[in-house]
Amino acid sequence: MRLQRRNLILVMNRSELEALCETILGLVSADDAELYLSESEDLLLRSANNDISSNGLLSRVALHLSVSYGKRSASISLTRTDEDSLREAVKKVEAMAKLAPEDPEHLPPVEPATPAEPLTWSDATAAMTPADALAILRPVIESARSAKVDSAGYLSRSVGVSAYANTRAAFITSRETSVGFSMTARAAEGRGSGWSSTQVTDATLLDLEAVGARAIRKALDSRHAAAKAAGRTTVVLEAAAARDLVGLLAWGLDRREFDEGQSFLNGLVGKGESPIGKALFGEKTTLLSDPLYAAAPSSTHVSGLPVTRTAWIENGVLKALPVGRFWARKQGLTPQPAPGNLILPGEGNSLDALVEGVEDGVLVTRFWYLRMVQPQSLLYTGLTRDGTFAIKEGKIAGPVNNFRFNETPANVLKNVVSSGTPERVLGSESDLPMHVPALVVKDFNFSSISDAS
Repeated sequence: MRLQRRNLILVMNRSELEALCETILGLVSADDAELYLSESEDLLLRSANNDISSNGLLSRVALHLSVSYGKRSASISLTRTDEDSLREAVKKVEAMAKLAPEDPEHLPPVEPATPAEPLTWSDATAAMTPADALAILRPVIESARSAKVDSAGYLSRSVGVSAYANTRAAFITSRETSVGFSMTARAAEGRGSGWSSTQVTDATLLDLEAVGARAIRKALDSRHAAAKAAGRTTVVLEAAAARDLVGLLAWGLDRREFDEGQSFLNGLVGKGESPIGKALFGEKTTLLSDPLYAAAPSSTHVSGLPVTRTAWIENGVLKALPVGRFWARKQGLTPQPAPGNLILPGEGNSLDALVEGVEDGVLVTRFWYLRMVQPQSLLYTGLTRDGTFAIKEGKIAGPVNNFRFNETPANVLKNVVSSGTPERVLGSESDLPMHVPALVVKDFNFSSISDAS
């Protein structure tokens, strides 16, 4: 099948996706096969030193095919869809599958299902051109020049279609669009640094100038940082910082890991006890996923399994854990796909109101370079960046040095005091769509001072 260019984007429609999937699966002689097919275009626009530094328009087709003979299986990935390449790939992967050892955990593909229609598409985003992107970025750059700060920005517009198909007649398609923008501003005088970001499905909701203004203001306000000692304190984590820690917690939630004694949850309950139904987090913590949550939607299936709204934590009580198909069958459970998005409902407080409630603490704009320290407890370390401020008697008391922290996301969500209004912003650790608020967290562990500005 030859792909035809439509305006700026290569986008197959449902019938074209289905025809290509049928062609590929028709070449397969193995007992079973499943196929992931995607086509995407990324529009990338970078700025640095208050000027456009690069732009790109990247189109790609990706294909991942798995075949099996009984419990022997193999997979292959390729980026070509011409007939010769497809035939060669099928021949190669089937030969590998015949030589592979039996996998005792192998399961046949899922039966056909009809997931909900996703909310992940926007015509306006799909129609965005490089000229459109440049037009909305230029005023942000001009604002940085006027403020006499150096700015660096990154705008990414993604458009994609995908299909899942298997030899059991399952066929599911989805379409996705997103636009993300982040900006770092630096004030040469006094080593001030600021950062802000946004992410949307629908490009008409973008407000880059507000993002730029926030980064510029933080850069100017964070000049001439005062020294502040490390230690445990109350923190106001802005949405980007909160997002990173919430995402790290979600990665650590898995039923099989708990059953095999490899989860941080094993240390929170007694031997032989189930964590489900236990109040393991603070009562102000509710964490859920919902593919049809309009502010941060996600795919409505995972490998052909429908995904529905799921409460993982409710008022501090663990309600559910992801569990894969094999482990679900082994344990007599229903499979539960991992979340495609994460939503932390907030209390609706403004950031100013959150700060006003803190007698003594630190405001954190975002984290950087988060790394695992101890998997058994989900202990992570990382650094504050781009706007760290002291709080005294409910007011911002001025910029302070950056810190390294050693903390577990579980403790963070156990120690939530209050929260703001959820936002969809970018983080440093995950591309998963998230809608999270700023959090006030007590007893947060800043383990040392960081010299970076």
